[in-house]
Amino acid sequence: MGEGWQPVPHSDEPAIRAAWTAYLQPADSLVVPAPSRSWQGRALARYRPTVETEFAGKLLAAFRRCTRPGERLWVIDWQHAWYALDPHAASVEGRPVPALPDGDSYNYVAPDFRFGLVMGWRDTGPVALFGADLLAAFAADPPAEFLRVCGPGE
Repeated sequence: MGEGWQPVPHSDEPAIRAAWTAYLQPADSLVVPAPSRSWQGRALARYRPTVETEFAGKLLAAFRRCTRPGERLWVIDWQHAWYALDPHAASVEGRPVPALPDGDSYNYVAPDFRFGLVMGWRDTGPVALFGADLLAAFAADPPAEFLRVCGPGE
């Protein structure tokens, strides 16, 4: 596991799960806050190896623009270990979870839910970014190959 990643203690998971439910999933389905941008990624499964590294690097750079050094994000994978990510200390290499779905759902959210990346468990998405700060940071240096494969988003 690379620097900038720390496992979330199991004892913290109930509080994080309760916050997730309150902010993003008050009913049975996920509610992505506005403003947001999403991709279905129908072509994502086929081109995933090509776009994963670029997308992960651009996403990490966007997270850095939205956080202070030392600030952590929650990285939630409902089926596996959860992490606290410090974007300023992390690199694309050595990350324990992908930035795009591959059959599991990886969700990166600020603890106050002001921004995040949420996704479906299918390897085709959906993939959604939310929060004005993250959308602006993502647009400042977008992942060209991801956008070529998946389109401009909705």
